[in-house]
Amino acid sequence: MGKVHSKEELMSKMFRASQESSLIPDIGIDDSLMKYSGLNSAAVLTDYSSELLRDLGSKVPDYLTSLGAALSAFKCIPNAVGLGALIIGFMLDLTIISLTKEDNDNTLNMMRRVFGEEKASGVRDSMDEYMKRLSMFMNEPRKALEETERLEKGLSEQLTRLRNSMLHDDQMSTRSMKHWTNGAAFHVQMLIHAARLKMAVNDSSSETDLQPCVTSVGAVVGWYQKDLLELLEKYRSYKSSTISTTMEIRPPVLQTVGYAVPSTYIVRDSETGANAIYEKTSRFLPMVPSDVYIDYMFKNWSQIEELKKYFTDLEENLRELILQRDDFSMVVQHTAN
Repeated sequence: MGKVHSKEELMSKMFRASQESSLIPDIGIDDSLMKYSGLNSAAVLTDYSSELLRDLGSKVPDYLTSLGAALSAFKCIPNAVGLGALIIGFMLDLTIISLTKEDNDNTLNMMRRVFGEEKASGVRDSMDEYMKRLSMFMNEPRKALEETERLEKGLSEQLTRLRNSMLHDDQMSTRSMKHWTNGAAFHVQMLIHAARLKMAVNDSSSETDLQPCVTSVGAVVGWYQKDLLELLEKYRSYKSSTISTTMEIRPPVLQTVGYAVPSTYIVRDSETGANAIYEKTSRFLPMVPSDVYIDYMFKNWSQIEELKKYFTDLEENLRELILQRDDFSMVVQHTAN
C-alpha cells in the first residue's frame, strides 16, 4: 500500500539526497586553515611533518638522503603555531614537491581549493602575498611582525570591499561567500599572529602587554561575527532565487485515495546546474515548496554552525592563542641498511 511520509521526513530525505549529489554549496573554511587555527596547531604540524616523512620514506627511501639537506632550514623555527605552523606546512610541501615532482592535494593547495580559477581576487592576492612574505622571515620575528602588520591592512580593506559588494551591490554568490569566510578567518589569524609576534619580540607575557592585544583582536572577531550573520541572511535570500523543488508523478496517474503512487522529488540549483533526486512511493504525496525546503536546508546545514563556531572558539581562546610560542624542528632519521 506504501508508506505515509511526513513533510519533515520528506525534507530530510531530500536534503540527504542533495548532500549525496554535492548540491549543497561549499562556503566553509578550508581544512588546512581550520586545523592550524586552534590551540593544537603545533601538534598538528608535528603530526603532518612526521606523516610526510613516513610516506616519502616508504615510497622512495633514497629521497631521505637528499631530504636531510633540503630540510636543513627547518631547524628551531620560532613561533611555529597558527599561521606560522600553516606556512611551515606550505614550505614542507614545496620541499617535498621539488624532490618528488608529485603535487598531491596537500596543504599547499589551499589557495586553489578556496579560489579555484578566479582571475581577479584582491582577497586571494593579499593572502598569497602574506604567505610568501612570512615564509621569507620565519626566522626573523621582528621582520615577520612588520610584514604581518603591513599586509593585514590590505587584506582588511579587500574583505570590506567584498562584504559590501555582496550586501549592497548585488554581487552575492557561493564563490564570493567562500572567499569571504576564508579571507576573514585568515585575517583574524594574521592579527593573532601579529599579537603573538609582538609579545615574543618584547619577550613579554605580562597582562599589561597582553590585554590590549586581546581587546583589539577581539573587536575584529566580533565585527566578523556580525558580518557573518548579515552575509548568511543575504546568502539565504540569494539561494532562494537559485534553488527550486518540484515533484513528478511517474507514470502520470490520478492519485487514488488509499493507493501508493510512485513519485520523484527533484531539487535544482541554477547557480551550479546540479540536481538532486529522491524517489519514493507513498499513499500521501506532500508538496515541498522551495521556500520550505530552503528553511530546512539552512537550519540543518552543519557548515553554517561550523562557521559560527570557528569565530566563537577564537574569541574564547584569544589569550591562550596569543601566548603560544612553540618552536619547530624537523629531524630526518635515516634508516640503517
